[in-house]
Amino acid sequence: MAEANGLERLKAMRSLLKSEMEKSETFSLVLNKTGSKLEEINHKLLSLEADVKVEKWRSSPFSDHIRHTVAPVSAVLRVFASVQELERSLEPFNGVLGYVADVKRLEEVMKLLSSSCVLALNWLEDTIEFLTENGMPEDHPCGLRFKTSIELLRELQMTEARAYLKGGSLYTALKNLEREFERILEDDGEEVLSEANVRKLQAIIKRLDAHTQLTKCVSVYIKIRTTVIQKRFKIGYLEKTITEADNVHDLEGDIDQWRLHMEIAVKEIYEFESKLCSEVFEEENVRLRCFGAIASNSRIIPLLRFGSRISKCKKDPPKLLKLLDCFSTMDNIRIEFNRLFSGEPCSEIRVVTRELISNLVNGVCEIFWELPCQVELQRSNCPPLDDGVPKLVSVVTEYCNKLLENNNKPILSKILEIDLGWKNEKYQEELLTGHIYNILREIALNLDAWSSSNKETALSCIFMMNNHCHFCGLRETHLGKMMGESWLNAHEQYRDYYAALYVKESWGKLLSLLNNKAQTVSSSSKRARESIKRTLQAFGKGFDEIYTKQTNWIVEDEKLRWKIRQAMVRTVVPRYKSYLQSYIMLLVEEDTTSSSPGKDLNYTPKGLEMKLKTMFQKREEETEKRYKDSHFVNKVMDSHLTLEAI
Repeated sequence: MAEANGLERLKAMRSLLKSEMEKSETFSLVLNKTGSKLEEINHKLLSLEADVKVEKWRSSPFSDHIRHTVAPVSAVLRVFASVQELERSLEPFNGVLGYVADVKRLEEVMKLLSSSCVLALNWLEDTIEFLTENGMPEDHPCGLRFKTSIELLRELQMTEARAYLKGGSLYTALKNLEREFERILEDDGEEVLSEANVRKLQAIIKRLDAHTQLTKCVSVYIKIRTTVIQKRFKIGYLEKTITEADNVHDLEGDIDQWRLHMEIAVKEIYEFESKLCSEVFEEENVRLRCFGAIASNSRIIPLLRFGSRISKCKKDPPKLLKLLDCFSTMDNIRIEFNRLFSGEPCSEIRVVTRELISNLVNGVCEIFWELPCQVELQRSNCPPLDDGVPKLVSVVTEYCNKLLENNNKPILSKILEIDLGWKNEKYQEELLTGHIYNILREIALNLDAWSSSNKETALSCIFMMNNHCHFCGLRETHLGKMMGESWLNAHEQYRDYYAALYVKESWGKLLSLLNNKAQTVSSSSKRARESIKRTLQAFGKGFDEIYTKQTNWIVEDEKLRWKIRQAMVRTVVPRYKSYLQSYIMLLVEEDTTSSSPGKDLNYTPKGLEMKLKTMFQKREEETEKRYKDSHFVNKVMDSHLTLEAI
């Protein structure tokens, strides 16, 4: 029993020992792990010691300075990252407006980077100064890190300045915009710019102007737009030399082209260029400078100077009318011209324009005031006096009528008013109409002198009758309306007077042969019958002579031609018929034994009438041609007629 109890105790102790041994092994493993942990703890304690020192600074009164310094530095780094991202976005050129927007953002971010660097530097420098003053050693890690950060921030602060240097991102971007500006101007047609491209140019200019780099764009714009205008005006006549020996007739085509080009230049080309400058350049001074340079360097000044040279050509009546046309053109564009070329950059254009206007006014007045005197000078140079209207008469009256037309009279009045104004004299419309009257008076005096110089009265009558008829034909013209009804009626009376005088002078002496009726009736002798024969023969011979001589004379007006023929028939035929009726029986008695009674009778009354009705007929076609040659047909006047010639 006792042994059994001891065995049980032994077993129990063995189990306990075994259990303790297992615990020992477990504890031994734990101890091994604890050794490595102690080593780790030792390192942590050293780090903890440093943290405790830092904690000491954090718990100090200037800990806020350290914390607040971190925020500006972080902001700088974020801004710099944005700068790098935007610089990368500028590398592909993907549209002007987007590119300009990216450039603007890059500029703004660059400025933000610079200002952020300044703020961070100020914080760091103030913090280091504060920590140093409060006992932080110079070799403290925090202070060293701050000093390194200051150097980096100063380097970043130069990013914006370096971006504008050659090779920098903004330098390159602005150069790209300049090249794109030039490309758009060159590629968008030769005359107009699309609205889209105008917006692009505006965006580029605004961006470049922000950096005071607009000068080159202005120069490029002036050069390209000037070239566009010059291509439109490749005009050969602009360099043509004009002298007093040149006739305006030879320059007529050039003058008409000049008038057209002046209107196109001012109302279309330069009007468009002015609007385009206003759209592209917002600043008024830049706009005026650009437009002035474009206008001055293109064709407007040579165009104006050619107009001045026109006034130097040969002084003759057609020149006056062409000068009126030129002045009319300048007057039509006056409002637009003054508005477009009013700025200081266009001062040379205005000087040349004043010279042109002065030459036109002086040229017109010089010819106009001399017209009566020039007509008077022709009085001694009697033209070949046939029977028609002299060229001087037809040309000058038509010329005066042309001056009074609605498109010329107001211009002529304005020119005379300007000329008198320069002389401090007052213009009145009576000066113009009175001067025209003086011209017509000199023509009338010339006609009287020329008519008197002709010894053949009948021809002089035809001459004066045709000329007075010419004046009567002016009734519905501007000249006729100006001269009035009394003047026209007077010419009608003179026309009829000379028509009647012509009939009397031409046929009066011939009809006087038929006045011996009483003498021959009282005699029935053979002698009387011989007298009748001689009278009829003389009458026939005289009629043939007059007819042959006068049938080719000219009566220019068809109605007047018919009227004179009728007057001749009424004057000659009844007298001739009456003479034949008185002696017909006597002639028949004498010829009873003849196989051809009345053989000595050259004309029957009917034959005489038919003959008279053919007067002036052979040259009717020539008359019509002559009328056309001596009047204005589809042109102002005979351009070869000079003041000296008329």
